[in-house]
Amino acid sequence: MSTPTVDLTGRRALITGGGSGIGAATARTLAAAGATCVIADIDAASAASVAGEIGGTVAMMDVGDPAAWRALVEHHGPFDLAVLNAGVATNQLKPDGALPVLELDDERYRRIMSVNVDGVVYGAREVLRHMVATGTGDVLVTASVAGLAPIAPDPIYGLTKHAVVGFVRSMAAAIDQHPEPIDVHISAVCPGFADTNILADDAKDMIRTLGLPIMEPEQVATTMLRALAERRNGAQWVVWAGRDDEAYEWTPVIDLMDPA
Repeated sequence: MSTPTVDLTGRRALITGGGSGIGAATARTLAAAGATCVIADIDAASAASVAGEIGGTVAMMDVGDPAAWRALVEHHGPFDLAVLNAGVATNQLKPDGALPVLELDDERYRRIMSVNVDGVVYGAREVLRHMVATGTGDVLVTASVAGLAPIAPDPIYGLTKHAVVGFVRSMAAAIDQHPEPIDVHISAVCPGFADTNILADDAKDMIRTLGLPIMEPEQVATTMLRALAERRNGAQWVVWAGRDDEAYEWTPVIDLMDPA
């Protein structure tokens, strides 16, 4: 898979969950393309390590906290490029057929919803204020192939990623229908299994036992760059180990806004 050429000189980029995994790989990739990066993560030490590599800035935050988002934009913004990447999983993969939702406690459920869903909605709300006002900007959201297809071993993770995909598609439609034309783009990157901290070691072992591929985070970061290069509003970019990335094609459905 070739690496797209994108010049991000002069762009100010935010990467949430940028202290490790896909976020860290994306931060390095964007910085190499010329962007000035703010690395936001709940783990300040990890964020500082990545920021030190690329000459970026650290912002410690909980993406599920709306007040933290307002403070982030006030102190480190505005941004004309945002990668809403922070995410967690339940890590309750059950290959034996047991229903994982039966063992899901309330605290774990609220946490995954807070990070994976609230973090995207709050983040989009705050960064888009400036982008809409200036008429330009890019928002990339890390979703998952679990947002496009069922994931029986972890239905709650699948729920959050389906929510993110639906949000991106609907936001893209809203941008397209903005009363004043704006050059703002939002799309989702949907990785398969990646070698990151979001997967517990036993989950990785189970995935390998099933013969499924696990890719390096850098492959996903390259797809982030492709999404920026092509700027297909509302697209879902599927990334799978050993394959070229591609935009997911949806079967046409009824237009809910068409009274006919």
